[in-house]
Amino acid sequence: MSTEAMMPISADALHYRTILFELSKPVTISPQIFDEIWPYVDSVYSKLQQELLQAYGTVRVQKYECRLRKSRKSSVAQVSADTDGKVIKRRQSSIRNADLCNVRIKVSRPVDGTAVTVERLDEHTHTHDIEESFRIKKPSILVGYIKSEAAKNYSAAQIYHAVLGAGTHEGAEWLKELGGSSLKTFV
Repeated sequence: MSTEAMMPISADALHYRTILFELSKPVTISPQIFDEIWPYVDSVYSKLQQELLQAYGTVRVQKYECRLRKSRKSSVAQVSADTDGKVIKRRQSSIRNADLCNVRIKVSRPVDGTAVTVERLDEHTHTHDIEESFRIKKPSILVGYIKSEAAKNYSAAQIYHAVLGAGTHEGAEWLKELGGSSLKTFV
């Protein structure tokens, strides 16, 4: 795979990704720009609750927390009577420590679609860099690209080679910019 075949990365998307990660002040952008850049930073945050309607139903509000805050309790293995006492857990995972980062944000979208405002809910700043967030969960822009390569019926090795940009320096830089520098394998 040549570097020309790699998905282009908008310089604006990388710029806004940094702004939405640091969020030193409220940011107001168009819904089109927000929808373009959110997949580059969505893995940093996890939803706190369902979307709310505020201001008499004129503003949709979604609250998020930094994924390293981890306010939800981790699942535990359960013994099931159906399996003759075997321990059942949906998937193998490690339990991360909670409260490693206390950043919470609010995304407000007027129903009329005029602008999106992203702001912090409190004064906390991230206690880690963006790469640490990407180590835990890859951005959906990268996951989508991997899925599009997988849909071509490539082997896992071919997909990995394609995502790395055929082993080129440009491919490695592209992968790092998308948040995949810690990508080892995905099979």
